[in-house]
Amino acid sequence: MELAAGLDEAARLGDEEAVRHLLAAGARSDQADADGWLPMHVASSCGHETVLRLLLEPAPDTALAVDFSGWTPLHRAANCGSIEEMKLLLSAAPAAASMLNKSKEAPIHRAAYSSNAAAVQLLLEAAPELAFALDNEGCTPLHLVLRYSHDTAEQVAETARCLLRAAPAVQTALGILLQYSQHSATLYADLMARLSLSQEQRHSIPAPCPDLAQALPAVLE
Repeated sequence: MELAAGLDEAARLGDEEAVRHLLAAGARSDQADADGWLPMHVASSCGHETVLRLLLEPAPDTALAVDFSGWTPLHRAANCGSIEEMKLLLSAAPAAASMLNKSKEAPIHRAAYSSNAAAVQLLLEAAPELAFALDNEGCTPLHLVLRYSHDTAEQVAETARCLLRAAPAVQTALGILLQYSQHSATLYADLMARLSLSQEQRHSIPAPCPDLAQALPAVLE
């Protein structure tokens, strides 16, 4: 128990020397705490890439381990926008990009919730089919970006554009933008430049819509 607790603490602190010492002393990187967290969940959540690499070496399958909420280490890293840690986990276990927690959230939902465009783009490349996947509350990643918008308007817009570029259909994306029109004014043009809208769909866009006129030539080509 002391070894396990020590490894969790070293992972939290990013103490590489302590992690090496504890692993050599017999600490197991696949031993969960009372909440089902492995040291790898801890390191992923805290953004400690080198520690994460050390923990993966003896037990690479732990990249797919889930805690009691169904979160993988990739969910934790995506939630914090830890890009290098995400790359490492995806390299070790590409399937982690498609795993859902108990709320039916994939890692891309957590990256979107945090309005982290780089994390969202990385996960779109790994699992593009989840760009508009629904969680337990019926929310897609785009819903989460626009609903919570924790960051600056620029960060929210950049993250939303990543998702709009992966939109499977106009109405799916347009319907979400219309729900959150206070955050969507600059995004309608991006959608129109990506997909063709019917006249009815164009008329549903509230005015004023910045850059809409500039988007029309691309749509009409």
